[in-house]
Amino acid sequence: MAIRAFILAGGLGTRLRSVVSDRPKPMASVHGKPFLEILVQSLYGKGVNEIVLLTGYQSGWIEAYFRSCTTPRVWISREDVPLGTGGAVKYAEHFATDPTLLVNGDTFFDVDMAGLLRRHREKRRAATLSLTEVSDAGRYGSVLVDSHGLVVRFEEKANHLQGPGLINAGVTLLSLDAIRSLPTGRSFSMENEVFPELAAQGQMAGFVQKGAFFDIGTPESYRQFQDYARDHLLAGQPRE
Repeated sequence: MAIRAFILAGGLGTRLRSVVSDRPKPMASVHGKPFLEILVQSLYGKGVNEIVLLTGYQSGWIEAYFRSCTTPRVWISREDVPLGTGGAVKYAEHFATDPTLLVNGDTFFDVDMAGLLRRHREKRRAATLSLTEVSDAGRYGSVLVDSHGLVVRFEEKANHLQGPGLINAGVTLLSLDAIRSLPTGRSFSMENEVFPELAAQGQMAGFVQKGAFFDIGTPESYRQFQDYARDHLLAGQPRE
């Protein structure tokens, strides 16, 4: 089954600015390679056939890099004004397939793609969200799942959530109908508006996985991913 992925790569990256100040966060260097290239290559290795990069802030960095490198089957969808994650997905609707894989451009998750696709087909919901358990869900916000494997609620980031819990791992399958139903012409958030609404409607399945997960949004997690990439993703590859 051919899979097309949308990668959200238009964020401002303010939390990482002390480490990466001159470029968009997805272009942060990891042993000489942009994080975004490592993410793209990982997705190709898991069966994704084509990539659409949803860009905005400092998009020139991303566009220039992917024009100059040999990474195949990558398209750019550039928003001229900030549209939020939801507006960016809607703006790229003409690229969408059924389903479309939506991936955060500042997180890495060793996703079980075959398992995610299987769960999406079994549950027949508008979306299937990859979930992973972390030791401190308060940093991310937790996701509650019922006994049928459906997402029922999202809990915001908060101190009272300290402790283990399931979180959004940043990889989601969206049906074409779900993308077509998104509002046009305004800025909105997939995470804060669309996903909770789908959950309330019983239209979001969850798929819990144990793959390695990194959110490179803070200097500490960025350094942790550098170590992981060196040992598991870039072994044997030339580095700058």
